[in-house]
Amino acid sequence: MAIPEVSRLSFVRGIDEFLVGRISFPAVNHVLNRKDILGRYRKLLASELYSKDALRDLKFQKLLATLRHVSIWNPFYARRFKEIGLVPEDVRSLEDLRRIPILARQEVIDHRLEMVDIRYRDSVLSADRARQKPGLPVLFGNSRGRKLVRNTSTGSTGTPTVFYDDGSTTALNWAHELRLKHWFGLAPGVKEARMTGISTLYSAKSMRRSARKFFWNQMILPGIFLSDREYEFSAQKLREFKPRVLWGLTSALTGLARYMQRVNEGIAPCSPELVISWAAPLYEHEKNLLADVFGCSVTNLYGTREVGHLAMLCPHGSMHVNDENYILELEGMGIGEEKAGPGSILVTQLNASPMPFLRYRIGDLAEIAENVCSCGRSLSVLKSILGRTGDVFKTKDGRLIEPGFWCHAFMVGRQSQDVEKFQVVYRRNDRILFRVIPKASYSGQTEAELRSLMEKHFQSGIQFDFEYVSDIKPQPSGKCPIVVNEIEPQEEGVAELQSS
Repeated sequence: MAIPEVSRLSFVRGIDEFLVGRISFPAVNHVLNRKDILGRYRKLLASELYSKDALRDLKFQKLLATLRHVSIWNPFYARRFKEIGLVPEDVRSLEDLRRIPILARQEVIDHRLEMVDIRYRDSVLSADRARQKPGLPVLFGNSRGRKLVRNTSTGSTGTPTVFYDDGSTTALNWAHELRLKHWFGLAPGVKEARMTGISTLYSAKSMRRSARKFFWNQMILPGIFLSDREYEFSAQKLREFKPRVLWGLTSALTGLARYMQRVNEGIAPCSPELVISWAAPLYEHEKNLLADVFGCSVTNLYGTREVGHLAMLCPHGSMHVNDENYILELEGMGIGEEKAGPGSILVTQLNASPMPFLRYRIGDLAEIAENVCSCGRSLSVLKSILGRTGDVFKTKDGRLIEPGFWCHAFMVGRQSQDVEKFQVVYRRNDRILFRVIPKASYSGQTEAELRSLMEKHFQSGIQFDFEYVSDIKPQPSGKCPIVVNEIEPQEEGVAELQSS
């Protein structure tokens, strides 16, 4: 009896995914000093089902190990602990972590060399001299004296933060990504397409990208400085490669989706089963857009380059913190407590690395929810991520105007049908600019309705300006934020606008 073609293709795909996910992907990463990815992944699948008490105990034990490590090998923390009279044995609960001073971004910039494990000093010099792109691993680097890789943040908050990784943080990121795909029923090794931080100079014949496609089942597509030409190119590559997962910067994914709507072009025969956005918050209207265009589940991954993947959106809609490897606090409150309102996120890494971050203020505001999710995982939950501190403004009466407010404003009434894309720019002297890409149906009535909506929320004295453009350019990092703050930046807290 002949085997049906669909069954045969499914069998071949299963073998390919097994070989990639279980053999070539972890093997190549091991050569790049990103070790034990599958082992970490399996531990994550077990620990996410621990009881709350067991998970809390795991975090505490890892915290103690981290504190002992940095007190011996990291000069910056050894000095900091001495200044406050702290030894690791003084920490008897997670709450005692608050005795350690908060780590500001400027401190990392000023003291990065002191923050690195003293055993890696020679590697730091080699990493600084390397001409390769930040974050790019070195083949067999560990045996060639290149134990560290120099990396930088995107610099979206000002001066980029330089940091160093020996591969352990990247390996942990891969393990978290495997867990996220597992939540949606996808095993290691499935085909993926990634719209990432490469520009229009993308070369499909790059040896590195060809190897990644062959050994990792990952196709890399341009994700910054995109035009219709790049969107058309990406859509065609997706149809040819037929990935089961589509990753990308939120702005790149939504840009591709809007392009496909605009030209009335479907993604078939590529039918991804999951879309994963990162590098920016995923707002509800963006999630709905991606679900409509690609016809599959949509999730979001939250983190920073310096510390890694902090939280991930589960199929039940909860943004779960990767508790086994991070402690997330909201500044000014107890660890794991709820708070009526947002606070600045502080991150502590729970794994020994050459340059660990303890109580690092990453510059985002968030709210913590009750640790309850119908998915059954005991991982804590972020109720909401409001965005960068500079994107959230405090009104004179204490209310916070967050980027989500503007999303709602442009997703109701005529503007929901008449606006292709928008950006809100905060300017000095109580001025707010709406940068708008209008659709053909946009009219003076659309602007009038927007002005009327603003009058309901803001006192007189705030001036709203409109700028109509054909394109909204992303930042050099590839991000295209909904809010741009042109007011003199405030290092801590939120800026203030006058409103009701």
